[in-house]
Amino acid sequence: MDLENIIYAKDLSLKEFLDKLISNDYGRIYPNNCFPTEEMMNEYLGSISKRTDNEIRSILRRFLIHNCTFGSDEFYAKNLISKKGSDTYIASTSIKPEYNRRLLTKFLTKRGEVWEGLTWVLDLLPHFPNEAIKAIDAYFLANCMMLPDNCLSALSDSATIIRARYINYEHPKEIFFSLNPVDFEYLIAALFECMDYKTALTKLSYDGGIDINAEKSELGHKERIIIQCKRYTKQTIGVSDARTLLGVVHDRKVTKGILITTTKFSPESRKFEVNNPSIELIDYSDLVKLLNTHLGTYWTEKLDKIINEQKVKNKSR
Repeated sequence: MDLENIIYAKDLSLKEFLDKLISNDYGRIYPNNCFPTEEMMNEYLGSISKRTDNEIRSILRRFLIHNCTFGSDEFYAKNLISKKGSDTYIASTSIKPEYNRRLLTKFLTKRGEVWEGLTWVLDLLPHFPNEAIKAIDAYFLANCMMLPDNCLSALSDSATIIRARYINYEHPKEIFFSLNPVDFEYLIAALFECMDYKTALTKLSYDGGIDINAEKSELGHKERIIIQCKRYTKQTIGVSDARTLLGVVHDRKVTKGILITTTKFSPESRKFEVNNPSIELIDYSDLVKLLNTHLGTYWTEKLDKIINEQKVKNKSR
């Protein structure tokens, strides 16, 4: 890069930086694959709800790593070749054998690129944001010792953008109020199935205050929980409901009791939850994050399908 023509991103406003990222000047910006300052990233996150999906994707395409070779790769390759160029030697002695194989392939045979790209995670959006973040985290873990610092920042920024846009996305409460209480229970059952629980809804005629039984049976993660659903429009959930749930947990000898509401919990309820880890209180805000994470950001568009599938599974209810 010609040093005289560098555009230092930290000297730009957020709007100027974003405009440059998608312009012909992209190659002149430094850095051009991550936010240049934490302040700029925070400003962007503060306006992310107003951004379009197309804009989000444009930014992520710049930040996520493409099939490429970095300047530092040539240095590492020369170091390896000067020591011993044997592929067998590299594989048996290096803690990064795959990286070293790609280095040697690139610089000895002049084929391919050293880095395998990560832009494919865009295909997971918007429906599987949690899986996209897991993929980025795994890529970071596998390659953090060799990637340039700006690329590490880019991976972190990409995961932050995805989380802010697709997991912390706030859906209006009215979506829940349009459901009757039984359909709300079906939605919660679908959520916990996506969280790898086996669920069973209780009989409508008598549920003993419990709406859903859920369990995991895999080794090291065995768990039995009971779930109570309260689709309220205004009422704040008080501590008495939390106390009642704790009593049922003890009586049924389950791992945990979960109380889910479309409103919020009183401060006394939250204090009671802290002192009693065998219960968990999930309010509207936490519920939306869980639904976004496990059912995809636009689960609202699939709401009828999600509920109807649960009705078919629970015909005998």
